[in-house]
Amino acid sequence: MATNTDSITDAVNSDPAALEQRAGASGRMLIKAVDRAAHMQSGAIVKYVEWLRAGNPDASPSEIQKMMDKHLKRLAMGSGAGAGAAAAIPGIGFVTGAAAVGAESLVFLDAATLYVMASAYLRGVDIHDEERRRALILVVLLGSAGTLIVDAAVGDLNKKNGASVAATLTRFGAPRLKDVNSKLTAAAVKRMGKKFKAAWLGKLLPLGVGAVVGTFANRTLAHKVISNARTSLGPLPAEF
Repeated sequence: MATNTDSITDAVNSDPAALEQRAGASGRMLIKAVDRAAHMQSGAIVKYVEWLRAGNPDASPSEIQKMMDKHLKRLAMGSGAGAGAAAAIPGIGFVTGAAAVGAESLVFLDAATLYVMASAYLRGVDIHDEERRRALILVVLLGSAGTLIVDAAVGDLNKKNGASVAATLTRFGAPRLKDVNSKLTAAAVKRMGKKFKAAWLGKLLPLGVGAVVGTFANRTLAHKVISNARTSLGPLPAEF
């Protein structure tokens, strides 16, 4: 069984190009989703949060966060069931389901990366720097393993007690941040690849069972992303 320490060891001296070549389908999907989020215009993220605020002018940051949580869970559950149902089509169910799962997993990853960026912005985290965005997304996807990688990279910066991972990342210069991202990417590809492989197999179960399993698998992934975001991004402000 892999440990958080294993994730750090496996990530050391990771070459981005070589990593993508050996990442497998799910790993490459993850890398592309993170790349898209890293290059996304920050205005799109701000617009999403401000749209929620405009529709709920009296809502606190905590209430806006809960709305974002619901959006992620609804999208995850809907796309998971759709891919599972596609696998039940008589005769061609497996092929159709495999294609649907690939597209659906990409949709979930895109939604998860947007969720992380919007949650960070809601907390006042600077989301304009591409490498910092990449680090934030990967840390949230990895959870405690990502936190350990960042902590190991702090070194002489002496992480402040109680500081969130998001706050710690703001202290990294560009070279150190790129090095951390290389390690985070390697660890995320390995870990997320296993999670999506398990979910993928479950969604292709015959006789419609995959629809139920698909919904449950994606809901579990969504809950994990939400929980990791709370831990990694730090507390929400009491008010705007």
